[in-house]
Amino acid sequence: MSSLPSILLQQVAVDTVFHSLPDPAFRLDAQGLVLDANDAAAAALATQRSALVGRRIHELGLSVGPDPFAGALQQLACEGTAVAVEFPGGGPGHTTHHEARLVQLPAGEILALVRDTTERKLVENALRDSDSKFRHLADNITDVFWIRSPDMRDVHYVSPGFERIWGLPMDHHYGSPEKWTGYIVPEDRERVAKLFAGLAGERRSLDTEYRITRPDGELRWIRVRGFQVRDAQDRLIRNTGIVTDITEQRRAQAALDAAQRDLREASRQAGMAEIATNVLHNVGNILNSVTVSADLLRNTLHQSRAQGLARAVDLINDNAAQLDRFLALDERGRLLPEYLGAVSQALVRERQGMLQELDNLTRSIDHIREVVSMQQTHAGRPPMLETAAIGDLVEDALRINSEALSQDEVVVVREFEPVPDACLDRGRVLQVLVNLIGNARDALLALPQSSRRLTVRIALPGGRLCVSVQDNGEGIPAGNLMRIFSHGFTTRERGHGFGLHSCALAAAQMKGTLTAASDGPGLGATFTLDLPFDPAGSPP
Repeated sequence: MSSLPSILLQQVAVDTVFHSLPDPAFRLDAQGLVLDANDAAAAALATQRSALVGRRIHELGLSVGPDPFAGALQQLACEGTAVAVEFPGGGPGHTTHHEARLVQLPAGEILALVRDTTERKLVENALRDSDSKFRHLADNITDVFWIRSPDMRDVHYVSPGFERIWGLPMDHHYGSPEKWTGYIVPEDRERVAKLFAGLAGERRSLDTEYRITRPDGELRWIRVRGFQVRDAQDRLIRNTGIVTDITEQRRAQAALDAAQRDLREASRQAGMAEIATNVLHNVGNILNSVTVSADLLRNTLHQSRAQGLARAVDLINDNAAQLDRFLALDERGRLLPEYLGAVSQALVRERQGMLQELDNLTRSIDHIREVVSMQQTHAGRPPMLETAAIGDLVEDALRINSEALSQDEVVVVREFEPVPDACLDRGRVLQVLVNLIGNARDALLALPQSSRRLTVRIALPGGRLCVSVQDNGEGIPAGNLMRIFSHGFTTRERGHGFGLHSCALAAAQMKGTLTAASDGPGLGATFTLDLPFDPAGSPP
């Protein structure tokens, strides 16, 4: 009998704790009949505690849909260990989420604790949505986004761009993170290894270019920008970075360098001032377009939105300790997924623009080669005829002059008749058109900007191919019309008299003519290139 007060005290303590629990709590029998409920349960169900006793728990309206407690009670009876079950609640138009934990008590009773997990679910959903958008961004950019441990020994994440650049499956990088230097060409390996070792130490960032060899033997140039990620106490917690394949830019630069070497060699071998000057004149026109494309590519790389990824990673890591609240509640956090989507779109646009400029750069380099090849005909090499669309050649000539035309606000009018593809000497035709358009632009500079007009026409009269370039500029005095194609004749302060002379020679070499017409000073001028028309596929 002496132990009875102790047992009563323990029971009082248990009852006190039970009724003081902040979450709804129920004491059940093995069939789920409510033996008792705490005040929190009565408040959650908006009723009296006495109204809950004697009812089965699944009848209390805690859940929406099928009874979640029947299976949990059966599992508890079989296993004897705590069981957790999740279920939806709420009324029409207002869904809530709950979790019930069932624990076996002495005397066959069961304790059921019910917790509202709605806020946690919302945070989890927000995190999943943010993660989905991040992965969509990382999976669709052509660059590689990577995250590694502070010591650079473990790979936490690498985007699918890795496969496109390295030619290896992504799991290879995860499985062998220490072997990444083995794909770097030997000449670059030591330098790159030292740079990345610094990123694992005091180096806050790196930006370097190096070469890798893919399993298929292809050599690729890549640019890597790496960044340390540090916490609020300035401790290094991870390294991240972006890898860009710059092989095409390198090849374009190498091709340009090669073209320039060919140009210098052609000028040296020719040994004639006229040929050398002619080459420089024509290539100089094309190099204006090359410079514009190169500047656009350089500016795009310098202003790339890829840097925004690093800032986004910094923002996420600055709030790593409370990332769920940051993404769900902070204004900046809620905007982060949308920002990542905007960066993804910006990177796609950057890529499209750079590819377009690389195409322009490649065409310009090809034109330079054609000019060089054309000049080599003086050493006995025959001209190269190929199928071409005259409209495309006119557009290329306008593009090469586009920067100057746009800067001087020259209005360009196209009047093109439909003309089939023809067998043409592309290099010579382009040389003539680039010079004529450039000269027309010079003739317009004395006019007010609002009055400058240049018209290019393509026609096929009488089986002859005619391209004319007309301007409404300074015009040509009648006395100069007979001299304008002479070697060394020029009316411009900085002119050398080779441009129109070389164009007239090129027209003659193509069995055509180049003529000029003008009604006099101030009345504009028209230059017409007249060529024999050989339809595509006809014998040379």
